[in-house]
Formats: sequence, C-alpha cells, structure tokens
Amino acid sequence: MKRILILAGCLMALAACNKKEEPAKEAFAFRISPVLTKVSATSFDKGDAIGVNVYRTGAVHAQNARLTYDGSVFSGDLKWYTEEGKAVVAAYYPYSATAPEEFSVQADQTAGTSSSDFVSGVKYDVTPSEDAVVVPFKHKLSHVVVSLINETNGVISGFALSGVKLNAKLNADWEAAEDPSAAKGTVKAHKAGEDEYDLILPPQTSSVTAVVTLADGKELSQSLDENTFEAGKEYTLNVIVEPDAIYVVLSGDIEDWEEGGEIAPSSVLVEKLADGYILYHEDKYTVALMQDGKWWMTQNMRYVPEGLEPSNELTDVTAGVFYPLVVNAGQTAAEFSRDITVIKARGYLYQAEVALGLQVGDLTSVEEAEALEGTRGICPKGWHVPTGADIIGLVGKAVSPLQNNPDAPYFDGANGSIALLNEDGFNMEAYGAISIQDNTKTAGTFMGFMAAYPDRLASGMFCGSTYAGVTYNTKDDPDSGVKNLQFFGFMPMTNKASEADFTCNGTKVSYRIAAPLRCVRDSE
Repeated sequence: MKRILILAGCLMALAACNKKEEPAKEAFAFRISPVLTKVSATSFDKGDAIGVNVYRTGAVHAQNARLTYDGSVFSGDLKWYTEEGKAVVAAYYPYSATAPEEFSVQADQTAGTSSSDFVSGVKYDVTPSEDAVVVPFKHKLSHVVVSLINETNGVISGFALSGVKLNAKLNADWEAAEDPSAAKGTVKAHKAGEDEYDLILPPQTSSVTAVVTLADGKELSQSLDENTFEAGKEYTLNVIVEPDAIYVVLSGDIEDWEEGGEIAPSSVLVEKLADGYILYHEDKYTVALMQDGKWWMTQNMRYVPEGLEPSNELTDVTAGVFYPLVVNAGQTAAEFSRDITVIKARGYLYQAEVALGLQVGDLTSVEEAEALEGTRGICPKGWHVPTGADIIGLVGKAVSPLQNNPDAPYFDGANGSIALLNEDGFNMEAYGAISIQDNTKTAGTFMGFMAAYPDRLASGMFCGSTYAGVTYNTKDDPDSGVKNLQFFGFMPMTNKASEADFTCNGTKVSYRIAAPLRCVRDSE
C-alpha cells in the first residue's frame, strides 16, 4: 500500500493547489464486476464490501472508497467522469476503514474460512463509462485442505495447525508476504466435509504441528518438517489417524489457487516398519519382515500411475491397469469389481511394463527386459519389484531355469507353502489375473476361476522383474520383432481341498498378463 498511498497524497495536494472552477461533467456511477473464486463459494456474497483506489497520472480520484456487493456488482456513492481519461483501479477484500498494510486470519475458523480470505485485484487502462469495471481478484494467502483417513473406532471432532503465524504483511500492490515479526499461534480448521477440513494461513515458512481432536477429547499430534506456504497457493495435508498417533503427508505447491488446480498425489514414503506398515501415495500398506530376512508388502499395490485409468474391459489389452477380480454372485465365473473395499483388499492388476515403471509398448528387446531386474518400478523409493532371487529365497520353488532352494523358509519340502507364508503374516491368496498371451492378442480372458472351487479364485500370478524368456513374431528371429516377453513372478494356487496344501511357487509371467504386485524392500 505505501507506494500507492504516497503517490495518492502527492497527487491530491497538487490537485488542491491548482483547483479551478470547471464546467459540469457527465457523471457515471462507479461499479465493479468481480471475477473471483472465493473459499466459501464461487463468488462474493451479497453484502460483502471492498476498498477501492482509483488513480491516474496527475490526479487521485478515490482512495479506499467503500463499495458493497448487491449480488451482481459492487457499487456505492463513488462516481467518475468521462473527461478524466484512463485510470488504474485497485481493490481489495475485506474492506477496512483504513486501507490495510497487514492482515490477520482468524485463529478460530471452525465457522468458516471466508472472514480469513484476503483477496485483491488491479485493472489498468480503464476508461470511465457506465459499464462496470471487471476486476480479476486473486487470493493472497494460502489455502490448506486437510484430508483425513480415520483408522480409529472413534469420531474425529476437530483439526488444527499449531505453530503458525496468523499475520501477513501487505505491500503496495496488496500482495501478501510473510511477516517476520508475527507471533505464532494455533488455527482451528473449518469442517468442509465428512473427512475434510480446510483453513487459511498467511504466507510463511514454518515448522507446524498437526493436531487431531477425537470426540472423547483426546488429542493426537505430529510435527511436520519446515514447509513453505506461498501466497495464492493451495496445499493438501493427508492425515492418517490411528488410535494413538497420526501420520501426515503434505502435497505441496500446485497450480494457482484461483485456477482451482488438481492436487497431484504425494509420492512421499513414510516407513513405520516397527508398526508393520508404510504410507505411500497417500495410502497405507501393511508390511512384514519375513524369515528370508526381507521386508515384504503383505498387501497388493493399489496405486494408479498418473495418466492411466483402471479398465474393466477384456478388450483393453494395453490398458496397463485393470480392476481386481472376484467370483460373481452365481459362483459361475470371475468378474471385475470396482467396489472400493475390494480394491483396498485385493489391489489392482498391472501389466508388467506398468508395474516396472514403463508404459505398455515400451519394451521391444530382450536387452531392455534384462536391464529391469530389481527395478523400483511403481514401488516406493527403496523398494523394488521382486526378482527371481527374491522369489526363490522366499518360497524355494520355481520353474526352470531358476534353481529350487530347499532351504527357503516357506518351502515345505515339495512347494512354496501359502499356509507357512500366512502364519508369518504374508496374507497371500490366489487373486486371479487377466490372461493376455502376447502383444498380438485383441482380447484377454479371466484367469483364476475353477468350477471345482466355486467359492474362491483358485489360481493367479504376480508381477516380477527378472527376465524369463522371449518369443518373436517369427520363431527364433529377433529381427522379426518381439511377440512376447516373460518375467519370473509368483503363482499362488488354492486348487486344493485343504488350505494346508495351497501353494505359491515361482513361474513365468507373460508381460501383457495383468497381475497383482507386491514390493520387497531393498537390502541395506
């Protein structure tokens, strides 16, 4: 504000010294038509008031004039005149009797965030007329959206951020900046939905603490690393609430808030190995340290890479990701399921190239396939798609050319044993797969249902990263192009009457087959 106010003072003094009698001018009511997406709604609310400056070279027409919104435009007693020529119009919200040089958000925003939302806009080269001036208002503070995942049996009654500055400095253009001297406090958030809160913060770089309050009065908190909240930006806090702790992942800096940009999923990894889980892409996966000495996911991946959409069509042979399979209600066949509880329990089905971090069609040679052994793929940082060595080291048995390992901890003397795996929390079953034999096929088939065991899927495959074989369009002729590539993966089988006889061995998996994925942690 200071630059505008100093200019305004000088110009007003000059105008007073040279005041002369002038003929009557044609007057128009000064009106502003706002362009804005507010926090509380898609427009200003009726009765909202803004402060307006109107100035031009050699004159100041208005300083901090109050205009009120009637549901369509802002207007008041202010008038202007055609003869005065082009002007600069600057406006801000909410109105203050004294043009503000700072702004404070409310510490208690539980009733809503509107009163803590400071916005402003400037329009240049405006010619006076009876038409309303269209001013593009922009958010000048930071918007924080809080997404909660309640893993407790209780009710969440509130959310707050502590250790935050409540005051912002405003410069001459009504842009907000961090106030170095501002005291820190706590902001209670507004409940925006069943599992969502939001709040407004001044721009700042701070180490804040997330605080969740349960209905019984219990408070759970977690300190965040230092983060920067920029003016006009929106951020998401993804909070998983456990009975005795909370875990927070910040999805930072997206598109300008006023443009309503989509918030990209966070790929931040939080490992809570001692507690038996990790957080990845805002999702929680259970993990276990198995007797092979390695940490394994004990749930299937349910992450959809950016740019892909899960398919439930067998003709989408290059979809990359498919919905999970279940036995249909009549127990006569397998079918896709889009039920969120099924997805959480069974994960998605991935074609090998996607599981390995590529796009369908990227692999065109044996050399490229061999180079992917142990790759991270879509696994968390520090984890990888299982190798042939991982598979043999865990279950002991696989097809040739892998050599069986009778000393593997979950080898029962004949096969890899699902019963032994699950005794240690591996949570393995047959999840089925989409069989697409090679890249010449135009449709897949469901794999997993057996009429002899109608109550469950009785077979399946899992993705792996060790190259296992190739076929070419013309037999044994690499120059004819790759028809199919294979990788070593798991093959769980529950086609037995007794669970004690269920098996999980290594097998070759064609790269266009869509199968579940579990990741294994890199050796330290």
